[in-house]
Amino acid sequence: MDRFRNGARRACALGSALALLALAGLAAEGAAKLSPQEEALVREAKKEGSVTLINPIIADGTERVFGAAFVKYYGLGENFKFNNLRKGTGPVVAQVRQEIKANKFTAGAMFVNNPAFFAAAAKEGAFLKLDSVRWKDHEAGMRTAGQYFNYPYVVTPFAYTFVPVWNANCPGMENVKIESIFDTVAPALKGKTIASDLTKSSTYTNTALGLEEAGIDMADFWKKLKATEPVIEFRTEPKLQMVMKCERTVDTWNLAARVPQAIEGKPELRQHIRIGTYKEGHVMLGNQMAALKGAAHPNAAKLLIEFFLTRESADIMATHEGMYSFMKGWKIPKEAWFMTEVKPLGIKDWVGAGKKFDATRDRWSGTFQ
Repeated sequence: MDRFRNGARRACALGSALALLALAGLAAEGAAKLSPQEEALVREAKKEGSVTLINPIIADGTERVFGAAFVKYYGLGENFKFNNLRKGTGPVVAQVRQEIKANKFTAGAMFVNNPAFFAAAAKEGAFLKLDSVRWKDHEAGMRTAGQYFNYPYVVTPFAYTFVPVWNANCPGMENVKIESIFDTVAPALKGKTIASDLTKSSTYTNTALGLEEAGIDMADFWKKLKATEPVIEFRTEPKLQMVMKCERTVDTWNLAARVPQAIEGKPELRQHIRIGTYKEGHVMLGNQMAALKGAAHPNAAKLLIEFFLTRESADIMATHEGMYSFMKGWKIPKEAWFMTEVKPLGIKDWVGAGKKFDATRDRWSGTFQ
């Protein structure tokens, strides 16, 4: 989502003791698993001394855990620096696009949800060629989930999706169950709903396109949603605050990881804030990743991408950021209690999806405005 990660965020971290134990385990376990490609990258990465990642997702709390895990897994040493540069989705793409043109780079690696950008940049030769031993464990799952990738230049380590969130403690919500997307537009929810603003979000628009490809009549859904007299909002944080305060009690499209962030320090709310899934399926919004050709520290950048493809990284990104992995054999870790298995949906042509944005948004606007 454009501005998906704007504003301050606190990661839903593990307890400090669990985190320390996990990191200690990574140090010992990682060394035994290194491939010849990784060993070569480690040697060069140590000489380079640091890596900078630009992205719209990794929050400060996640950065500390993730950076320490990366360094320990590969034995890079206490002086190696992992630098995290977090901006909104649009600003990440805009900055990297400008730096590619100028051949002057702030970061060595990037990830963001924007298949069209990655397709164009790869065609222009903007990315380093990867030699991954781990991508094979992801490719089949990502293909099944209908995600975009372009190995050996672009991989997709994880994806997020929008889920329904509601407050069972608000008047009239005690017995509400949401198992279908159409459950969120039931007549009984009149005055209680939120409409996600497609005109300000590429990922809301992609979600609508993916649901339509899956056979869902979005025109009918929007008509029924409007009949509930919703408020219109596009940022996930204020939407969840409305739900928590019973200003609006159900949001069709929010982020599961927002819930532990919002209720931190308020454990009594955990039993009231519900997170659901849809039987129709969920459009998975993959984050593509690449190493930028011409940037400083290329070996560290490629090593970082390889780490993102490990099970350890998948667990961290799930627990702290609510990201789904499609790695062979991966399961949602128990610490990510707010995540649930979903039926994954994709888009047939992610690169060309942007050409349908205007028409889709016009139809949405024609309903709500």
